[in-house]
Amino acid sequence: MAMYSVFVFMSLGYLAKKMRLLGDRQGNILLGFLLNFALPSAIFTGVYHSSVSLELLGLFALALVCNLAAGALAFVFVLKVLRLCFATALTIAFLVSLHNTLFLGVPIVQGALGEQAAHKAIVLDQFCTGLPLAILTPLLLSLSSGAKFRLRAVGVRLFANPLFLSMLCGFGLKAMPFSIPELLFAPILSLAACATPVALFAIGVQLRFDFLRLQWRRVGVVLGFGMVLTPMLYLGFLYVFGIGVQEDHQMVLLEVAMPPLISAVAVIARAGLDSRLAISCIVAGVPLAAFSTPFWLYISHL
Repeated sequence: MAMYSVFVFMSLGYLAKKMRLLGDRQGNILLGFLLNFALPSAIFTGVYHSSVSLELLGLFALALVCNLAAGALAFVFVLKVLRLCFATALTIAFLVSLHNTLFLGVPIVQGALGEQAAHKAIVLDQFCTGLPLAILTPLLLSLSSGAKFRLRAVGVRLFANPLFLSMLCGFGLKAMPFSIPELLFAPILSLAACATPVALFAIGVQLRFDFLRLQWRRVGVVLGFGMVLTPMLYLGFLYVFGIGVQEDHQMVLLEVAMPPLISAVAVIARAGLDSRLAISCIVAGVPLAAFSTPFWLYISHL
């Protein structure tokens, strides 16, 4: 049922673009509402209402390690085995390391595991996607252009990001010795409820299928490392350390099996790298998630 809703909202966005119901101006307004109001509200309420333990933070750290390890392995494979150029290897490594844990991952987790798991998935997104994106973006831009990498750019990007600031506000208020009356959350929850349909609609607006047939081999490499190897690494760690798979472990598993991050397209284009490959990976990865999600859930029960 969750995947049905995902595809309905994305299809509406795609049809709106094809039928020219949305122009650039309307699209920018939609994106601005999503990034500055709906998603920050979802993150704030998700952080405030979630119970984040040290064990869960450890799982987030493990997910981040698996993401970056898969990205590093993809970089070496593309450069040394496939013998493609440095720019292509950099593009593929960036796409493998960052997953669509918020726009696509949270709705899927909510449909598969429930609302409490979705709240935790929102927190995971900031640790495993938002924070790495803020660090890797200046690094990618410096590697692609030869400019110097500056930590100040990372800090500026983080503290200018409404999503990151909403997470800090959520944790800050959660640490207070008093509780916020639920009545005050009513408008925030209304905005947060818009986040999932608007985000999926925005994905549909950005879908383009014309590049996919030209890039399918490289797309296979990205999705193979990002959507197959990464969750296998995660499950491998759990197996080696004898950790039984519970709901939190399943939530993290579904998130690390998500396709590449939508925002990665803009970063890759800004760096002058292969944005067509990034678009193709997203186009192929989103429907693939419909089949991989029940597969990984089944594997986690074995």
